[in-house]
Amino acid sequence: QDLNNLSMTALRHGGLKPRSDAIHDLLAAPTLWRASHHQSSLDHQTVLPSGYRQLDKVLPNNGWPTEGVTELLIRQFGIGELQILLPALANLSQRRPHWIVWISPPHLPYAPALYAAGLRLDRILIIQPKTAKEALWSAEQCLKSQACGAVLMWPEKNIRPQAVRRLQVASKTNQTWQVLFRDLNAQQMPSPAPLRIALTPGKHSQSKQPHQHQICVEVVKRAGGWASPAFDLTFPLASSSTAFKPITSIIADHPTVPAASSPALTSVIAPHIDQPLEPFPNAVMPQDTVHAHNPLA
Repeated sequence: QDLNNLSMTALRHGGLKPRSDAIHDLLAAPTLWRASHHQSSLDHQTVLPSGYRQLDKVLPNNGWPTEGVTELLIRQFGIGELQILLPALANLSQRRPHWIVWISPPHLPYAPALYAAGLRLDRILIIQPKTAKEALWSAEQCLKSQACGAVLMWPEKNIRPQAVRRLQVASKTNQTWQVLFRDLNAQQMPSPAPLRIALTPGKHSQSKQPHQHQICVEVVKRAGGWASPAFDLTFPLASSSTAFKPITSIIADHPTVPAASSPALTSVIAPHIDQPLEPFPNAVMPQDTVHAHNPLA
């Protein structure tokens, strides 16, 4: 009772604000995050159609984001994780003359499949850093350079949330899409990435359906919405659609392709940490440049 009397006395003398005014001030604070405001920003965000109507329905604003970090959580490489990205990457590659960067890919990208999907091979940049620190630095510099349309990265398993946060900030600030391919077990770990999708093999494998492939898609986190139930995504699988393929198979499958079909992929050793990339179109390739075998030449 004494506390109530003290509160009423302070209120009469202007020492405390009425509860409604205090709540109003709290809601008006710029440091308070409100879901409705976030949804408004999503409504104005540019997206890339995935090329799959079923997938677009569960993606924020019905498409892949053109900025921010997207995490694809997979048990093993080669289950179709690149196939669901290729239509969007081709769209991005054709409409913006920027680099599509691959950092620490587990295998050499299969040039004929990328070319057939519509990607410009002369705009693909492959970076093979020696350490995890160099890989993260390379990704951040690519995002900051404004020379890249998308940065695909295969980080180490124990990448810290702080590192993902740095990539998220750089990606949003410079409006460049960052895709991280992470182990499926990372689903149980916190991440600042606004979009996280778990991918597992579908019920009908390629061995049962030679000309089709199926992958199970589950959106475990998305900005402005709830997680979505898992569903099977089926897409046609041509003989040259595998984005990763051994170099011996590339040579065997394409022995006589005309030389003028497309330029070579470019494989680049990560430059020194003190040597950032220059903005496009004045981007200068590092001196230590190696041209991969071109299956189309």
